[in-house]
Amino acid sequence: MAYIRPEARLSELQARHIAAYMEANLSAHMPLYQLASVVHLSVGHFCRAFKGRFGERPRAYLMRRRIAYAKWMMLSTDQPLSEIALACGMADQPHFSNVFRRMTGETPSRWRAEHRQPMAEVVEPA
Repeated sequence: MAYIRPEARLSELQARHIAAYMEANLSAHMPLYQLASVVHLSVGHFCRAFKGRFGERPRAYLMRRRIAYAKWMMLSTDQPLSEIALACGMADQPHFSNVFRRMTGETPSRWRAEHRQPMAEVVEPA
């Protein structure tokens, strides 16, 4: 495990700010320079500080949040997977399916069929 210097972490305020920004813009393209500018850091320092605070790289965090949002959408709506893919910031449905399968081990359609619940039981992701 790599050592992260204490100063190579986002502050609590920066962490809350960037997490909220990413969550509010899940469907948008977010290049690293744009994310770094949100917390007023260079790209290199931002990447190190982000990993120091969250324990994963910004892209991995963003993809994990997008997949969590996609799961919530699959359970709480009847939207087709192509629309869910776009709402989660994916280029298209095949890209979404590949990423989803890589991260969960299942295709989105299979996951949706296996996890579908009555609408009253679905809660928004944390």
